[in-house]
Amino acid sequence: MFDLFEPRLRRIKDEREIRYFYTQYGEDAPTVLSDRAHDSALSSRDRRHWRRLARKARRGQSEWLNGLKPD
Repeated sequence: MFDLFEPRLRRIKDEREIRYFYTQYGEDAPTVLSDRAHDSALSSRDRRHWRRLARKARRGQSEWLNGLKPD
């Protein structure tokens, strides 16, 4: 819902990053992103970034996985 208020450039970058993680890790992508979000070695800014990506990846998991399947 709040994606409407998100800057367009951020949305595009996030989609690219999430697509990359789904191509690398498949259905485990949200878990990998969540692990990065909880990595205490990262700065709070970086953890927020990974948390946002993990949330988006979980929300659209079925769409991302369907987009990876060859037609």
